[in-house]
Amino acid sequence: MTQKSLTKTRLQDHFTTRVDLIAYISHSCMAVRMITHATIRFRLHAMASNTAALLLLLLLSFQLIAMSLSQTQLSTQDLPALIKIRQQLGNPDALAGWRPDSLCWGWWPAACNEQGRVTKLFLERLNITSTLPPAIGELDQLETLSIIEMPGLGGRIPDSFCNLRHLSLFNLMVTSVSGPIPACLSRTNLTSASFFRSKLNGIIPGSLWKLPYFTYFNAAYNNLVGPIPPLLVHGGTPDRPLGLMLDGNRLSGPIPWTFALERHLLQFRVANNKLTGDPSFLFGRRKTVTGTIDLSGNNFRFNLTGVEMPMQLSFLNLSHNRIYGGVPVSLRDTRVAVLDLSYNDLCGKIPTGGHMVQFKAAAYEHNKCLCGTPLPPCANGR
Repeated sequence: MTQKSLTKTRLQDHFTTRVDLIAYISHSCMAVRMITHATIRFRLHAMASNTAALLLLLLLSFQLIAMSLSQTQLSTQDLPALIKIRQQLGNPDALAGWRPDSLCWGWWPAACNEQGRVTKLFLERLNITSTLPPAIGELDQLETLSIIEMPGLGGRIPDSFCNLRHLSLFNLMVTSVSGPIPACLSRTNLTSASFFRSKLNGIIPGSLWKLPYFTYFNAAYNNLVGPIPPLLVHGGTPDRPLGLMLDGNRLSGPIPWTFALERHLLQFRVANNKLTGDPSFLFGRRKTVTGTIDLSGNNFRFNLTGVEMPMQLSFLNLSHNRIYGGVPVSLRDTRVAVLDLSYNDLCGKIPTGGHMVQFKAAAYEHNKCLCGTPLPPCANGR
């Protein structure tokens, strides 16, 4: 059999009819066309994708250039104030990056927002001898001002700081800044202020109650005098409990009754002042006090016997006052880890059980007639 006849026979074996053969050829051609069209579409799609990616890349590049140009233009708005601040501080090396040929992201310890405006300024541990720069008040978008551990920094808090309408956090800690706290700070947006261990004097301005979200104030270890203003800090919430630290001043008078309305406290420290009256409204089972109550070193006088202690209280110091009555039974059910009731006029048997077992004799010493564990037993076992 010839090769041609053999091929024909094999095709006839595979395709029983001429119609089958024609159909096979037709389907094969169609498959080739489909593959060809798919290949063309894939290449066109790939070209389109590459073109779109290129256009997107160009668009992003133009946006970055525009942002950079905008940043350069906007950032120069605060540069003159920064240069003044640096000069008023004696041109310390730490502020050498504040120069006209740099953009704001190179101005640390100043920080900028997306518009290139200075919103944060951190001046910490600079070895300088200077006064507090009034030019800081020219940074009209400033939200955070933190000046820490600069004992060579003196002068007063400039009234220009009251122009900082966006200022939310103000730290002025461990400095030699003196003079009064400006009453006009009520024109800012303060939620937190700390003047810890500076040399401020005068009274605490009552105008601070106008700050709607002022929940934290630390002016411990200054030379402040006069009363604690009502509503000095206010509006505490579970997420943002109140903090008031006024230890080591010369404050006088009673604690304002407005604090009776506040349920959420983190810290309430007024130790070593000349305060008087009955502050028992700071306590109560309905109060949420998760940190410290320190009333030590004052002239408070009230009956402690029936006071209900906040369940979550962790630190309680009532020492060196004129508190009378007995140790409250409610202490057994609290989380108090540190307790000091010494140097008062307390009397009676110390409650036992619960957390009371952890407190040593020093927590109760120098009272009128306390007895029972950990002090000597009461007379007649009572």
